[in-house]
Amino acid sequence: MSKPVQSIAFVGGEIKSLATLEKGCECVLALHLDRLIVKMLRVPAGEDPVEVATPILKAMSPFPDDPLKVSCETVREGEHEKIVLAVAFPENAADDIGEALDAQKLNVTRIDALIFGQLRFFCAGRKELLDGKRRLIKFVSPDCLTLVVMDGDQPVSIRAIAASADEAEIRRETMMSLLEAEDFGGPKELAETIESEFTDDALAGIDDRSADAHSVNALPESWGEVLDETRFKAKLTKYVIAAVSLWVLVMGVLFGVPVVYGYMTDHQKGLSRQHARQYKAVKDMESKIEIVSKYSDNERGALEIMKAISDRLPEDITLNNWDFRLGESLRVGGDSEQQSAILNFKDMMSALPAGDELVFADVKMGALSSQKGGRQRFNLEMVMKSEEEGAE
Repeated sequence: MSKPVQSIAFVGGEIKSLATLEKGCECVLALHLDRLIVKMLRVPAGEDPVEVATPILKAMSPFPDDPLKVSCETVREGEHEKIVLAVAFPENAADDIGEALDAQKLNVTRIDALIFGQLRFFCAGRKELLDGKRRLIKFVSPDCLTLVVMDGDQPVSIRAIAASADEAEIRRETMMSLLEAEDFGGPKELAETIESEFTDDALAGIDDRSADAHSVNALPESWGEVLDETRFKAKLTKYVIAAVSLWVLVMGVLFGVPVVYGYMTDHQKGLSRQHARQYKAVKDMESKIEIVSKYSDNERGALEIMKAISDRLPEDITLNNWDFRLGESLRVGGDSEQQSAILNFKDMMSALPAGDELVFADVKMGALSSQKGGRQRFNLEMVMKSEEEGAE
């Protein structure tokens, strides 16, 4: 009778589990996002999600020349497209994880993201998640801070921040998560921010996900080969033990076979789990470059304009809407007690500089509306200058 597959997590440099582990047992390994490559994608109907996701995740990998096995899980499926979670685990990025697994003689059959198990229990019973509003959930663990932006019960952005990050970096990465969510799911107001701790529920959620054949499995190709060899070795050992009572004279030969396979398996494990120390820093940098290069590669990028507007924002004005479309327009909304402050803000936006040019070709203000407390609500639409206009 085969042993049941148990769920384990690699947290704080150690293997964690809900039950006692036996040497040689098969396990589902759950990892924090700082160990994985994760991307949310929209895949047109009729196309293979893995084929679409593989070149995208390969470009994000710190080892672009090495094989990368990508696994996809469907989050939403419509008539024209699928929303999928694409996950991959680089083959050469798990030295410390491999040592911890080898120390306890554990065999990994599947690799999942620990945050997916946590989300399963976090969302259970929360009726408010059916309202479609945008929320930012911060999951805190000893290894990293995981930021998940959700539109209702659907994630639209998932990012990890190193546990050693300072407040400035956390604020910067939080802004990146919100921009990424806006890029994926469109502009929405942030309804609330929720902070939650990683708990044992995360591993219980991984147990539940293991029963679903459609859940992601980021097990690299080389680890799959090691698993096949380990299973073959275990079966061969059983056959050898059964045969000893019948063929005592050839026991030495038969006993030597699993030893050779054991050596080969250990050697393969060592080769397939190198370079982990560089992986975390390189993956974090790759993720930052991907987002920053899109929104801050020139004087008219989202971050530069946000800083310029923040530096000029009158004290009486509060902004509560921000819809930035790179190279096209910026729409903001807010309120103020003084109409003069609003008009002054509009004039400053009309004269907002970018080098020797102006950022906006046209700044339009919608009708003012009164709110409770005497404050007036306003909306500004600022049209970006085209590249041709900027060249002139």
